[in-house]
Amino acid sequence: MTAQVAFNRTKFRELIVYFARRLEPQAALGRVKLAKLLMTSDFSAFAILGRPITGATYEKWEFGHLPRELLLTDRDLQAEGAIEIETVDYYGRQLRHVTARRDPDMSAFTEDELGIVESAIRAYGYASATFLSQLAHQELGWILAADKETIPYESVLLEMTRPPDNVFAEFRALHGIA
Repeated sequence: MTAQVAFNRTKFRELIVYFARRLEPQAALGRVKLAKLLMTSDFSAFAILGRPITGATYEKWEFGHLPRELLLTDRDLQAEGAIEIETVDYYGRQLRHVTARRDPDMSAFTEDELGIVESAIRAYGYASATFLSQLAHQELGWILAADKETIPYESVLLEMTRPPDNVFAEFRALHGIA
């Protein structure tokens, strides 16, 4: 059963502006990195607080978790002049870099949410899109989802590691299984 969470458009928009303002140009904030930062913030909040920050709907795409709301929100923020997306050279490749044109309004965010967002920036803000995509491909929610299928927030609570053998032995003993 997946949690029913409401999408908070204001927080989603302001979080995009925040990432664009907070990360320096050398961070090369493109769509893959932006999606990873949004996803990490939301999924970490779900694991820690029991609810995501923005409630965005994340889908499985080739390069990782993509918030369904990202493309239209990017367009709206650009039209308002809140962000600018420019094509820049990034180690010989073309990157669509996101830059903030105004300060974000973070008044709707709790202290815990801001801490989670800052942790996401520290962990992934300066990593390459290739590395972030590889990380996404190792996450159980992404692995289990079909292409363009929604990845439930609950997937962050699943573990990919096998429990120690003594756990199975104790289970068998508890239930009288040889």
